[in-house]
Amino acid sequence: MIALKEYEKWCNDTFFDKETREELLKIKNNEKEIEDRFYKELEFGTAGLRGIMGFGTNRMNEYTVGKATQGLANYIKNKNAEEKG
Repeated sequence: MIALKEYEKWCNDTFFDKETREELLKIKNNEKEIEDRFYKELEFGTAGLRGIMGFGTNRMNEYTVGKATQGLANYIKNKNAEEKG
């Protein structure tokens, strides 16, 4: 189960802050909640990056926003467009 593997990563990796890991440990016996939070990456759609607030790959949080921001920065850099603002 991919969702469970990703959930365990978020619970154990010190990259994620203590608050994140503590909240996720509260759902450790809730397979449905783990599946919903981690079964996919939050997608960027026509209305931008939107989703339920919370921790997980399928939630809006500082980690998913950071990942999207880094992706945009990489795109701008790859297009040599840093000077365009």
